[in-house]
Amino acid sequence: MIRHLAAAAALLWAGTAAARTHVVHPGQSIGTALQAAAPGDRILVLPGVYHEGAPGDLNALTIGRSGIQLLGRPAPGRPVVLENAGGQSFGIWVSPASSSGPGPQADPEHPPCGLTGESLHGFTLRGFTIRGFGVHGVHLACVDGFWMEGNVADGNAVYGLFPLASRHGVVLGNEARNTPLDAAIYVGQSEDVLVAGNRVHDNLLGIEVENSSRCQVIGNDVRHNTFGIFVDILPFLERQTQTDTLVALNHVRDNTRANTAEPGDLLAAIPPGIGILAVGADTTTIAGNAVTGNPFAGVTVVNLCLGLALQGSACDIDVDPFSDGTRVIGNAVRGNGTVPTGVPALDALRADLSWDGTGTGNCWSDNAFDTSAPPDLPPCARR
Repeated sequence: MIRHLAAAAALLWAGTAAARTHVVHPGQSIGTALQAAAPGDRILVLPGVYHEGAPGDLNALTIGRSGIQLLGRPAPGRPVVLENAGGQSFGIWVSPASSSGPGPQADPEHPPCGLTGESLHGFTLRGFTIRGFGVHGVHLACVDGFWMEGNVADGNAVYGLFPLASRHGVVLGNEARNTPLDAAIYVGQSEDVLVAGNRVHDNLLGIEVENSSRCQVIGNDVRHNTFGIFVDILPFLERQTQTDTLVALNHVRDNTRANTAEPGDLLAAIPPGIGILAVGADTTTIAGNAVTGNPFAGVTVVNLCLGLALQGSACDIDVDPFSDGTRVIGNAVRGNGTVPTGVPALDALRADLSWDGTGTGNCWSDNAFDTSAPPDLPPCARR
């Protein structure tokens, strides 16, 4: 965790001695302040509800410069709100200029900068409520060194906070809620990202780390979602591995929300009520979590082909579908897997701890649990 914080801070704070501060008052425009900002400048936004751009614009705010610090200064009972002006897809879009046009926004999970290597260096977002956008609340693509702290992502349809193809980032102490179609906090095709101390509730999926490496999900409160925490791999993306994720010290409880995924989406085929799920992820460590009250399963390790079969799709993919090297250690996992699905193949995995038996090097040790599937899970070798 110290590595993540130090790397992000070094990039964010480099060259800030000459930074200017632009103050935005209610009735003024955040976008106008951003246009006047140089790399490294601070935009300080006072309490109020802000509608940026015009109804129907793809983005409310677009940031294409390195080192911008977008800082809300909320007061008790007086938030700093960026709200959809009407028909807008993205609240805050942060990426190199080549990834800001209609092409990337039409397919936001395949940014051109992910192939070219172009990146921004440093971005901070703090103290904002981002509300009601049709696709993503905050979209970061190809940012090296980012910090998102103390924000609220509320009622954004597909993703709340969405760093993609980025590295050396921190997502700390945010609240993400009411995301009906996918993940409230998503880290995709990225590396060295810390997701810590967030409150994530009333979403389809709480926290997801996908096709990434060396990420950490630590000390989050994940409750009342359809699904809690996913570490997974998907095919046909620019990055084709998911490795070295730590999921530790999280409280993952009562994820009982109904499944509102769009028909045809892979999430729509998965039974609701899962605490922590590893799908095709390699070298994942799941340690010291409290996982309780999730109706289908507490902590589950499966292969991607199983999910595709539930969707009715063949496993004709360009990635290794198996979870290998998973270590499930020292978790308290009780009161899960209490609601049958009526589908025998699924109910075979309904338990506090479950595994579909595929992959190599997966192990379980020192967990407190009542049920497991299979009854005897392979123990971890002492290190």
